[in-house]
Amino acid sequence: MKLFPNMIINFHKVWDSKWMERVFLLLKNIYNIVSLEDIEDYYYKGKELHICCHITFDDGDRSFYTIAFPLIKKHQIPVSIYVSPQIIKSGKNFWFQERSHYNQEVFRFIIYKKYPYLKQLNPKIPLITILNSLTLEQIWELINEYRLFMHIGEEQGAYMSESELKEVYDSGLVAIGAHTQNHPILANETEQTSRYEIQSSILELSDMLGTQVKYFAYPNGIPSLDFGEREMDVLKTMDIKLAFSIKNKSFTKENNPLSIPRMVIETNGSLTYIVSKLLLESKADKIKRIVLGKQAKDYREEVRELIINNQPNYSQY
Repeated sequence: MKLFPNMIINFHKVWDSKWMERVFLLLKNIYNIVSLEDIEDYYYKGKELHICCHITFDDGDRSFYTIAFPLIKKHQIPVSIYVSPQIIKSGKNFWFQERSHYNQEVFRFIIYKKYPYLKQLNPKIPLITILNSLTLEQIWELINEYRLFMHIGEEQGAYMSESELKEVYDSGLVAIGAHTQNHPILANETEQTSRYEIQSSILELSDMLGTQVKYFAYPNGIPSLDFGEREMDVLKTMDIKLAFSIKNKSFTKENNPLSIPRMVIETNGSLTYIVSKLLLESKADKIKRIVLGKQAKDYREEVRELIINNQPNYSQY
């Protein structure tokens, strides 16, 4: 077994240019950094990859353009990003960005007022875990109620513009894939909504870039919990070649190309922590659970069960 197996590494928002450059240099020192086309050839044309990684970014936060992209050009690193054409065009926020600066106690009060049965949950469960168990419509209803309660409007948009997206694409270093239109947890939605979110994001992004979009990343991305066979079947009809999940595991040819695992690297984590996580893979999750107790996935199961028992029409499968 290789010391460092082949890995897809995922980032979201980037805060610090110096940290990002140190991480890029670390990864270049450990791995052969490959393009998304190399990953596609690995799964479909038998290409061999050894001690390789591909770097991805989800959501299209503007920090990708202002912080990561200059470093990508400086070090000539091939990456891919996964975005919503609707968010890019509108200049608005995904729901999780919109509520990221809200008063947590007030927002929890709003949630419990609308869904009193959720008071049964352990109060230590993070709000994001509860929200990840709701439908997109329910989440936006809660956000709108919070706005009314606090007498506030929309947050300033935090994502890249269409011109910025086209600029990074034209660099030849950045492949672009779809990430739904509104970042719902697809498994929480009806079949119709899930299909729309996937199909329309691929079609609109293809039109925006003037090329067929072949890649996709699932929002949140935990297999079986956030997406399943239903979503993969839709991707097949859209001729998507590669789709990425979130799981602390190396990628191998045994993977379904429509559910390739990615390891998330938390922003500003130490280099020692990153190396340890890359070496440990899924063992890192087990150690974290032993040391810290229940994690988000465990709580999601608990929240889901409670919602299903109290909302007969809940569409989670």
